[in-house]
Amino acid sequence: MDLTTIAHKNSATFMRYRVFFRARYYYPIFTLLFLDFGLTLSQFAILNSVWALTIVIFEIPLGGLADTIGRRKIIILSAILLNLELLVWLFAPINGGDALFTFFLINRILSGFCEAASSGADEAIAYDSLEKAGLKEQWPKVMEKTQRYTSLYFMFVLLVGASVYDPNFVTSVFRFFGGQTDFVQTDCIKFPIVLNLCAAIYVLINAFKFEEHWENKMTVKDSLKLSFKNIFHSLKWIRKTSIVIVIILFLTFTESLILQFLTLMQQYWKVIDIPIVFYGIIGSVLALFASAIPSLGKVLYEKFTLKTNFVACYSALIIAFSFIALSIPLYGVLPVVLLYCAYNLITYFNSCYLNKHCLEKYRATILSVQNMLSFSKYGIISILYSFLVAVISKDLGASTLSEVFNISLIAFPVYFVISTLTAFVIVRSYLRYRKPAI
Repeated sequence: MDLTTIAHKNSATFMRYRVFFRARYYYPIFTLLFLDFGLTLSQFAILNSVWALTIVIFEIPLGGLADTIGRRKIIILSAILLNLELLVWLFAPINGGDALFTFFLINRILSGFCEAASSGADEAIAYDSLEKAGLKEQWPKVMEKTQRYTSLYFMFVLLVGASVYDPNFVTSVFRFFGGQTDFVQTDCIKFPIVLNLCAAIYVLINAFKFEEHWENKMTVKDSLKLSFKNIFHSLKWIRKTSIVIVIILFLTFTESLILQFLTLMQQYWKVIDIPIVFYGIIGSVLALFASAIPSLGKVLYEKFTLKTNFVACYSALIIAFSFIALSIPLYGVLPVVLLYCAYNLITYFNSCYLNKHCLEKYRATILSVQNMLSFSKYGIISILYSFLVAVISKDLGASTLSEVFNISLIAFPVYFVISTLTAFVIVRSYLRYRKPAI
């Protein structure tokens, strides 16, 4: 198989792998799913912390390992872990007490391990094959298609995942086909997991379809040693490469805060008086908007500089967070649309610029460094937000969850401005001693 054929095959496989890996059927009811299984809010918070910590611990070592033993092996490992985490979840006992928590603890560790293995390796193998075939200029188009298909599939996933979790909907569908059973919540609780397991099997099939002729023939022990050495060299290379530092810093400061808001988005809909029945529909509309972003991103990437594109995105985010803090009934949906679109645009730019400026031998490691920093920052923000909520509840006298959340929204634009200025100062201070590469 010639290099051009391998490049096209890997690009197509990457798109299928990324689409079905990223969109999960349980996303629209994620928090409810944990609680309906019988976990407490405290346990939910602990499990999410374990998940984030697992990613932070394994992100860089697995990225370095991908650069030494090959990306394909790490991608296959990630797909296997994805199936295992869903199987553990599927067999978790509902209202199972300590046993339930143990099942979920194993699930979160496997999930974090899976995320750490996947991040960077799938992108790196697809980009590398294009670069070797002399087709790296096609990467923006590949990312454009991938993000569009992911968004469109995400629309489907949101609607189906929320629907099969609703016992009334499932009962109606069952009766339409002649059934007589009345479903309750415990009957439907595992339906989204079953659907996701089917998608995970397809992810595993695609993981084996990647083509890679890896030249390093090493033992696992030697590969691990080399991977840690490679991490050290990658970090040294990052330190000397101004543009990569800029990209990593700005995504780290941006993504973590956006993810924090998206985690709490269902509560925001409640504050701005959106009926629960519309949650899944709004999510699908957001995904529809996001599907158009890659086309816009491709045009902006080709016509404008990195500085211009990121300034535009950051301006949009400041406007979005500011209007979100106002909690405008019903119309508060609009700034979330702006936020979501700006986030997808930044993600697109990040992939294009970072892959363009990374050395091939460090690519997976550097992508892992960036993900590790983002998840670390996300964990810090989560802790800070927990303290903020405690202060609002105690000192400001807010009694209900909606009141506390409504007051806390002002922290988002304030923190975003402060963190953006901090990132800008760090970059400017660093670039004083090095010629900017932007």
